[in-house]
Amino acid sequence: MVTSLVAELEELQRLLRDAPVPRDDYDHHFFMKPRKLLEEAQEEFSAFLDGHFENLRGGRNNKAAEALRSHLQWVFLGLADAAMRGKWLLVSLDDRAYTSDPLLKRYGFKYAPTKAIVDYLERNGFATVKRGRQYKNNPARTRVYPNPELASALVGFHVQTVTDIEPPYVVINEPEGKWKEVIAELPIDHPDREEMTQINDFLKGHTWACKGPVQLKYKHDVFNSGRLYTDYQELPDRRVRIRINTLIDGEQLCEVDFSANHLRMAMAVLHGEDIGDTPYEDIMELAQIRDRDRVKTFVTTALSASSRTAANSSWNHDNLGAEFFGRLELAMIKRFPNLKLYDSWGIQAQSLEGAILRQVMLQGMEKDIVCLPVHDAIAVPQQHEEWAVDAMLEAWERVVSTSGTRAGARLKVDRP
Repeated sequence: MVTSLVAELEELQRLLRDAPVPRDDYDHHFFMKPRKLLEEAQEEFSAFLDGHFENLRGGRNNKAAEALRSHLQWVFLGLADAAMRGKWLLVSLDDRAYTSDPLLKRYGFKYAPTKAIVDYLERNGFATVKRGRQYKNNPARTRVYPNPELASALVGFHVQTVTDIEPPYVVINEPEGKWKEVIAELPIDHPDREEMTQINDFLKGHTWACKGPVQLKYKHDVFNSGRLYTDYQELPDRRVRIRINTLIDGEQLCEVDFSANHLRMAMAVLHGEDIGDTPYEDIMELAQIRDRDRVKTFVTTALSASSRTAANSSWNHDNLGAEFFGRLELAMIKRFPNLKLYDSWGIQAQSLEGAILRQVMLQGMEKDIVCLPVHDAIAVPQQHEEWAVDAMLEAWERVVSTSGTRAGARLKVDRP
């Protein structure tokens, strides 16, 4: 592990000692999944696991003890992820779900060891546990978050986790109508499925932090938010700079990132306009607000929301300052008078971003260059930075279809 990454992980461990539990809402939940560790980390992790396993084993026979240890690894590596991202790990404590839930069955999770581990964590104060309540059509999972000591002990293992790269590579998160069946039954030669299979088959032979499949994720149907997702992109990189200090195939990486991309694409697609080099700074000046991240959040919210009420509700839910909403709204209208806000255009922007990054990844594959999606950016080994910049600009122009206009992308490159 490189020195800079070790330093960032140590800083995160320090912060976790005083960190509160995450907010208990949809955006701060994630489901448990089976994970492994890189071989070089397994010995240290196994030694950590041994004490807890012996406390739990009791009189179980060998088969039950083996299942318990597998589940203990999955739960603890899930809690490492929870500590890293500041989110709750979701598990099911409904015994009936284990015979009916296709995800639980596919992952091979079992009720008895899962319940025993959660009870143990709660009983010994190792984790905060919020037990799920049964609703008619939507049973809530039990939420688990490690205490500060366990979080600090586990978090460093997360970057060394591996998830098997296997289908499905095209998924739909909240299917409406029959879209779940449509996605599940995509023919093997469907372009989405074919391209995502090619990308993942190529990536299997390479290494990076939190290695796992790259998925094309739709939201409700294939017209909504076809974004690329992989665990790597969820590594933190603001409060502590974990992600940028990891490696691809043992080499330092860089991230080539589109600047103000949703706003830039909206003005290019809808109005054929180029918005210059400093759109966020322009809004900051008009609103008299010296916080670029707040401006970026407002732009994203205003373009994604279906109504002003929904945007305002989201803004207030995140405690971003009610006094800033109106000022930013007026500034944005003044700077971009032709742009319609609160019209759900962000969904289209996400789909365009997904198409752009997929093109870049396919081109990289042809040149034996590993490209990892990071929201609206691509991570590549630093030796391929120049290639990535050119590929991103060309793909943006091709997908956004700006020929005949002055509109174009802007990029920034981040390095350790």
